[in-house]
Amino acid sequence: MPSRQGPVKPTELHELTHLAEPGAARIFAKCEFMNPTGSHKDRVFSYMLDELEKQGRISPGMTLVECSTGNGGAALSRVGRDRGYKIAIIMPAGMTEERRKQIETFGATVIETSQDGFLLESEDTARQYVADHPGSHFLDQSTNELNWRSWRSCGTEIVAGMTERGLVPDHFICSVGTGGTFTGIADVLKAEYPDIVTTAVEVDRSAALYAKRKGLPFEHHAHNMMGLGPGKVPSNLREELVDEVELITGDDGWTTMKRLIAEEGLFTGPTAGGNIFAAQRLARTLPPEQVVVTVLFDAAWKYFSIWDGKYRDYEAAGERTP
Repeated sequence: MPSRQGPVKPTELHELTHLAEPGAARIFAKCEFMNPTGSHKDRVFSYMLDELEKQGRISPGMTLVECSTGNGGAALSRVGRDRGYKIAIIMPAGMTEERRKQIETFGATVIETSQDGFLLESEDTARQYVADHPGSHFLDQSTNELNWRSWRSCGTEIVAGMTERGLVPDHFICSVGTGGTFTGIADVLKAEYPDIVTTAVEVDRSAALYAKRKGLPFEHHAHNMMGLGPGKVPSNLREELVDEVELITGDDGWTTMKRLIAEEGLFTGPTAGGNIFAAQRLARTLPPEQVVVTVLFDAAWKYFSIWDGKYRDYEAAGERTP
């Protein structure tokens, strides 16, 4: 019998100390990079497989298909392997070799799509794969509401952490990829703290929600923030939960990531750096008694092969990385 993994264990809610700025609001970060495969996606796919099995929509022996820039692929590959599934991950070309190797280590098949088509092409390829392979199942984290529902547990953990400290968060700020992390956490926090202000963060080179809210034309450009900027407003992002939208650059994320490692001792990746950059920028505008909460998505080791932050495959395609 394949082993069944239980729910992902709660992660640390860490208050920034060394990167805290005098006179600014306090910043707390949920350390999701401490999960088993080194990313926040472990929470998603453990929950998703639980629920789909309960519904009778999947069963061991089937092939599960997902498109991913790497973190979700690794998380699904791990939990799927341990439950007796075959896994096929559709991934845009140009992601880090660490991400690909981790997925393959768990026994999954990786199918690359073009770098220009990015995740939109990967999604089309996943649907065609399922059509060509009867008995396979496309989980589709971008549209499957089980994605955001899985994140309600993280929202509940944040509430518990705030309660233990006798605090009430004033702001929640989080970048958007599939939209599940933002939506699930914001759903819980807005119910618990009616006055909380939520801010969705997008990378400037693929800011679909920002363009929509500002009435601007939208065009996706390649960028160096894996997992963000999928080229659309994801259906898992419940827009009514988004109070404000802010932009960051790739350099913002990579520079702040290295400060988090060197000064705060948090060995996390560039998208987490982007969240902290945006949280710091917000905190400077707030009184010191206020509280900002954000999320640290994945681990720094997933980026060793591109430590300068330059995705050479995208540069070769004529796209300037920020």
